[in-house]
Amino acid sequence: MTSLRNLWAFAIQNLLLVGSAIISLAVVFWIVGSLALDFIHFNDPRHQDRALKGWMTPRYVVMSYDLPRPLVLELLQLERGERKMMRDIADEMGLTLDELTRIVRDAAALYRETKR
Repeated sequence: MTSLRNLWAFAIQNLLLVGSAIISLAVVFWIVGSLALDFIHFNDPRHQDRALKGWMTPRYVVMSYDLPRPLVLELLQLERGERKMMRDIADEMGLTLDELTRIVRDAAALYRETKR
């Protein structure tokens, strides 16, 4: 009981330190959880090489097709740091999502051939 009181007294006396530690742990768990969920999601064959949907982002294409980010940015005619959804990119390029999907799949096939 005394050690619990000592711990509680320490926490109150060092509220900033304890609060910072709790927030840091929460951030670490968030990042590790996000990485684990991405790993599980994109290693599932159902989520690999998916047809493009309007809500998808270039990051999703990079992860789903396992392509390097610079290649996807060049393919989608984007600058680094631009945040757009596939529907907007397809509209700007004057393509349908199906046509854009075909372009991305062809580029992925070529990349995988040359990567071997």
